[in-house]
Amino acid sequence: MTRIIKDTKERLQGLEQTVHGGNIWEIADENTVRKGLVIDFSSNINPIGPPERVYEAVRENLWKIRFYPQRDSKNLRTKIAERHVGLTYKNVIVGNGSCELIHLFTQAFVESNTLTLIPIPTFSEYYYATCKVGGNVREVESRGDLTFDVEKIIGNIRENSIIFLCNPNNPTGTLLDRKSITEIVEYASRRESLVFVDEGFIDFTEDPDRTTLSCNVSKYWNLFVLRSLTKSHGLAGLRIGYGIASEEIIEVMHKLKVPWNVNCLAQAAAEAAIDDDEFLDRARKIILNERIWMINRLRSIPKLRVYDSEANFILIDMRPSRLTGREVSNRAMENGLIIRNCSSFRGLDEYHIRVAVRNREENTRLIRFFENLLGYA
Repeated sequence: MTRIIKDTKERLQGLEQTVHGGNIWEIADENTVRKGLVIDFSSNINPIGPPERVYEAVRENLWKIRFYPQRDSKNLRTKIAERHVGLTYKNVIVGNGSCELIHLFTQAFVESNTLTLIPIPTFSEYYYATCKVGGNVREVESRGDLTFDVEKIIGNIRENSIIFLCNPNNPTGTLLDRKSITEIVEYASRRESLVFVDEGFIDFTEDPDRTTLSCNVSKYWNLFVLRSLTKSHGLAGLRIGYGIASEEIIEVMHKLKVPWNVNCLAQAAAEAAIDDDEFLDRARKIILNERIWMINRLRSIPKLRVYDSEANFILIDMRPSRLTGREVSNRAMENGLIIRNCSSFRGLDEYHIRVAVRNREENTRLIRFFENLLGYA
């Protein structure tokens, strides 16, 4: 082994890649997945799939495959900016999924020992992306009901620090109101600190316009808002996420972004999807109804502690049943169901699981699984 490889391995020792849901291809073959013989409740994407106009856009743009895509997705960035008052394409950056932009943000703004505040439990990629570039992570514990403690977050902000907020939060489904997040952003601004707000699931909330901070990026120089078409429009396989912020933040990130990071079909699909308000409204109503129905049905089953959720997934504490998340996940897999074991989330333990909201037939199958598992069928 050469010295350079040895030194790199030593530097990365202890840095483990994040565990995610949605690993359906590691569990089942294509034929099984295509026939619907396994149902993935570990992946928090739109259960009705992409809008029809996305399929049409992909078919109509297949001829572009032999060409390089737009280097910086300018057409898509322009279309996104038009959806947000007061923004231009210079306020927008597009990524090959949200994860690319999380890592790009830390690469741009987190230096060795930069203090990075991460309320837990939350999406694990913030921790991994920060550690990868040598940042100093300080985890801020949530309240007993797993909601973010705003006062504690503000109390930990220091000069030139970074704050990550997921809203609604993954995996808890809790939602911070705009007033609370704005309070954090304004205090961070006075401390010369940046706030990264991940709104990847905001489209699944009852009233996204009431909570989103996307309308405030022109007002706050230190605010970066992440959005995702992967979840809301069912584009998981095409990988599309975007961020909006001040021109200064976007300019820095563009200098570090790899060229042609979003392929031509993904750009075309995103352009078609982003204008389909009717599709998103329909999906939101379905998910809201199913979420309420699922929470009520799950809570009717003894030995389950079911958390409230404002997103398209539900966190469950299995501790009253004395079954661990791994045990429940394994039993579910025997029944053709994939459930997210949440033991890998910092701030949760081995008894927590997360289930996505899907359609009524699939959700009913999940409920029956829990009833049979716990002897309450």
